[in-house]
Amino acid sequence: MGSDPNLMDRLSSVDPTIECEYNLRVRHPERESVYHRFAADSAILRQTHPGFKTLRYGDSPNSLIDFFPAVTSMPAPVFVFLHGGYWRALDRRIFSFLARPWLARGVHVALPGYDLVPTQTLREIANQARNAIEWMMTRSAELNLDTSRLVIGGHSAGAHLGALSISDMTDWSAIGFVGISGVYDLPPLLRTSVNHDLHLDDAEAHALSPQWRHVDPRLRYLCAVGGAETDGFRQQSANYASMLCSRGCVADYLEVLNRTHFDVLDDLADPDAALFQAAWAMLPPPKD
Repeated sequence: MGSDPNLMDRLSSVDPTIECEYNLRVRHPERESVYHRFAADSAILRQTHPGFKTLRYGDSPNSLIDFFPAVTSMPAPVFVFLHGGYWRALDRRIFSFLARPWLARGVHVALPGYDLVPTQTLREIANQARNAIEWMMTRSAELNLDTSRLVIGGHSAGAHLGALSISDMTDWSAIGFVGISGVYDLPPLLRTSVNHDLHLDDAEAHALSPQWRHVDPRLRYLCAVGGAETDGFRQQSANYASMLCSRGCVADYLEVLNRTHFDVLDDLADPDAALFQAAWAMLPPPKD
């Protein structure tokens, strides 16, 4: 400990009660086996889906989008999924498997990547996520996208990034949001070990919290969370949905029974599960 003069300050900044709510590495040692299963299934889809391609939307190493085109000649809706990992881990390629039920229904699927802390700050990562979506929308003709039928989704930190992106996209009226196990209010993380990587202060945590950002009442929102998750994560989703409703948005809160922060994504990949069906309902109907 003597080799790191800042270590004691970092340790003293952690509130053990809040740490238990948000330090999922300790709570869920099985998460690595879940991710291994996801990654193996995802690799199969990337290898077999016709037309799969990786697109570059920026200059940084992870400014890439895995794009799965629906088999259609007409402009099709698009589901965008942003991965989690507390902005410091994981990769878009782990989550390709989530595309299957959308592709089966004629919906394009895009999984943007982004650089991680400490290579980028959280604000820069949020900008990357927004830029990736905007980059795709400006190439809608090339990608055969129906930009009026767009759903932005994400898991954990990815739900945070999706919610921030939507808060900046006031020009688009036909967007649905699917946030799963999201972190929408960042100040609680200031008292956890997660902030040792994020380096947020009070002002930046508040500024980058979707809970306190602009919302568009024309949009539809789904805030889902595993029923077996911590009180902290369940409260994050419940509070965000409540805030959205208080501002005139249509926002549904869904607890997925017996699912943890990690295996809840199995229900997003299952076309018969209530979570996928609720996500599907976020897709705006086609225009006459």
